[in-house]
Amino acid sequence: LANMLVQFGLPYTDMSKGAPSFTWVVESIGYLGFTFMIPIMGAYIASSIADKPAFAPAFLVCYLANDKALLGTQSGAGFLGAVVLGLAIGYFVFWFRKVRLGKALQPLLGSMLIPFVTLLVFGVLTYYVIGPVMSDLMGGLLHFLNTIPPSMKFAAAFLVGAMLAFDMGGPINKTAWFFCFSLLEKHIYDWYAIVGVVALMPPVAAGLATFIAPKLFTQQEKEAASSAIVVGATVAPEPAIPYALAAPLPMITANTLAGGITGVLVIAFGIKRLAPGLGIFDPLIGLMSPVGSFYLVLAIGLALNISFIIVLKGLWLRRKAKAAQQELVHEH
Repeated sequence: LANMLVQFGLPYTDMSKGAPSFTWVVESIGYLGFTFMIPIMGAYIASSIADKPAFAPAFLVCYLANDKALLGTQSGAGFLGAVVLGLAIGYFVFWFRKVRLGKALQPLLGSMLIPFVTLLVFGVLTYYVIGPVMSDLMGGLLHFLNTIPPSMKFAAAFLVGAMLAFDMGGPINKTAWFFCFSLLEKHIYDWYAIVGVVALMPPVAAGLATFIAPKLFTQQEKEAASSAIVVGATVAPEPAIPYALAAPLPMITANTLAGGITGVLVIAFGIKRLAPGLGIFDPLIGLMSPVGSFYLVLAIGLALNISFIIVLKGLWLRRKAKAAQQELVHEH
């Protein structure tokens, strides 16, 4: 939002030059979100395993793991550290909750003992062991991404694009999303550009395919097409789910192949995305560049996705009809 306001001509002044401008305040709030995003991710991983007692210690420990000034390291542990610590703290608390104390102390287990002991154990471990190790791993990953040979970078881009398109907002999609998003803090913007292009393709391609080849879709799918296109254009992949459930093999295959190829094209064209935005409108508000390359790659990606859907779903429906016909013959 701050970037968009600057694009529209609003002044940008930080605190060192006197009273800060509104755009600086908005940007600062956004950076605060970046700061807490990874600790919150780790906290929710832990709480999904062991419920509320795991949330606070996981949040604080993950915050420590990503504060390079506190750790004295060159970089934070990043999303890798959040995943490792979230899982470790979650299972530790899950085990800890099974401990049976006396009647007088049992009520204190969830509210005081578990958070205190967990924070003490994992705080110390993170400061001396886990934090520096995960920081080195994250630093190595960032160095690898910055120095990766083009051929390997294209292979990695295909993998990320395929993951983003595979399960349309599911765990595989979210894993790729968090990986790309966490790199923004390190000023690496090309991987998040893959998210900005690929994530909107499955619903938009499915919606457009219903208009191009209506015989391949049910009446309900045709009625949902316009909504899938509009909602999907804002990088919300979930409208593609009903289409995938109706024909899993052809739809998921088409989305995954098109997503992988488009991921490679994003890297090849040097597209960058600075922050989350409004999908197809990102270049117009200064979040995606170059503008022409974005729309060209998006058009190619959608054309591939739609073509794959029409070909693969057509084959799938014909094979399904043939199998049904053979079954009917056998019954008679």
